[in-house]
Amino acid sequence: MFRRLHGTKTTNTLRSAPAVLVGIGSLLASSACGLPGSSSTVPEDCRPTENVQTLTDGELTVLVAEHPPFVSMSGNELTGIEGELIKDIAADLCLELNATSTSFSAVIEGLQSGRADLSAGNWTVNDERRKLFEVSHGIYTSGMGIVTRDKNWSSVEQLEGKPLGTPQGYLWVEQLNDVYGADNVRQYQTDTAVLDDVNAGRIEAGIVSLAANTWRLQQDQYSALTMAEMKPTEQIPYTQEPPTSVALIAKGNTALEKATNASIKDYYESGELGKALKKAGLDPDTAYPDED
Repeated sequence: MFRRLHGTKTTNTLRSAPAVLVGIGSLLASSACGLPGSSSTVPEDCRPTENVQTLTDGELTVLVAEHPPFVSMSGNELTGIEGELIKDIAADLCLELNATSTSFSAVIEGLQSGRADLSAGNWTVNDERRKLFEVSHGIYTSGMGIVTRDKNWSSVEQLEGKPLGTPQGYLWVEQLNDVYGADNVRQYQTDTAVLDDVNAGRIEAGIVSLAANTWRLQQDQYSALTMAEMKPTEQIPYTQEPPTSVALIAKGNTALEKATNASIKDYYESGELGKALKKAGLDPDTAYPDED
């Protein structure tokens, strides 16, 4: 069902570069603990849509990496396209939400090591991640964007011999290195850092997520920048099929995967997913690509 969350416990931690692993054990032990003396805000008559086992009885433990407009922490509240989805999943399952904000790499490590139930926030999937996690149905699709100062480049050939930049952690990084050479592809900690260097002329083009940066380019400081979707090419397999955003779920928890898929479907059918995408400046038609 599409319901609002009953109660949320959230914690912010310092975000580090996605490629740098952090000590997730000590991080979560110190930052994702329950609130002393807190009591459940889940209504006594709440009936879950699915019976699931989670790390802590009565709670959904979630790790997120700050990544607007997909997921952000606003005070003690999860916001964003997938922030709302996470809250719906917890509400549908009659669980308190225990959310921790950390780095991208710490999210992956935490899910692998059994310290979280779920994560969402513009995660895309490849064969390796399918082996490590249960993977939800698609939430929306997004291509690769090429950001320049009014050059409007869109093909792989136009980038040859140019100083390029891309954020760390994306599945396409190795593909870019193979095509252009690792020395010509500078990796950055954040999408914003890529845009800043294109804006300053330190690199000629940035390769970024189309969905993640459409809203950023609406900001005044990036008014000189343009972004075009990279045309499909065999040289970069990532361009040939639109990448799909999914939720990552702890391996083996197929009941939570089933419940997450039901919440995604409700999010779409209610019209709220399309509204959230449109609010972020994204195409509502990219929503729920797994629709039959």
